[in-house]
Amino acid sequence: MKYMYWFFAALVVSVGVYFSAHFSVSPEFAPVLALGWYSTPEDFGKRIYQELKAQIAAAPVVLLGVTPNRIEDVELWRGFLEASNEKENTYQVIVVESMLPFVEIFREGVHIQLKEELPRLIEGIQKARTEGLRVAIIAPHIYSTQVLKNNLADRLIHEFKIDVLSLTVTKFPKSRNQEADFELKCHEGDSDDPSGTSNLGCLIRNIARMNYRKKMEAGKYSGLMDQTAPKDYLILFNN
Repeated sequence: MKYMYWFFAALVVSVGVYFSAHFSVSPEFAPVLALGWYSTPEDFGKRIYQELKAQIAAAPVVLLGVTPNRIEDVELWRGFLEASNEKENTYQVIVVESMLPFVEIFREGVHIQLKEELPRLIEGIQKARTEGLRVAIIAPHIYSTQVLKNNLADRLIHEFKIDVLSLTVTKFPKSRNQEADFELKCHEGDSDDPSGTSNLGCLIRNIARMNYRKKMEAGKYSGLMDQTAPKDYLILFNN
């Protein structure tokens, strides 16, 4: 009997080692919106708002992350903010990273360099909240995600004690062949991570791999959304 016990114990360990070696399970994520197809980026932004309407209502400060140099991501958040323009959910103050391309779409926003002018950002958020105003901040994806440490989101939450909801948009590889050329690399094990963004790269890769066999619709935008923390969402979006 004891031999059978050790046999099954060894089997469990072997299976665990196998899956650990072949499937990365960290960081964790939970699907919210399955892969879908949209006619415009704004349509997907409005769909995201409808899915997270309750969370948005409870989020007076939201970080909206974009992939730099992608106008589609900025257009997505334009649709999101248009949809959220309801009495209880409106973001009256829009802060924009001035170094991002295409953010002139938000001409009414306050354009600042978020990293260099962090004290000004904190002061502005605190003043807005004192006046009962809600704040949306459009920033690069590596600033907005809560998956990474010591970035803007992490500092707002832990250093300045500001309650933040993070919604981050990024491209994703469509096949394993595209992974090697993907901008945000996944460095596993003891591999070097000079950019400090490996956790995000691995998360994007792991979610993308679950959708490689799904057929994309020509002429439409593809998008999906996963929750990576109680107040952190990752949105994968391609054209």
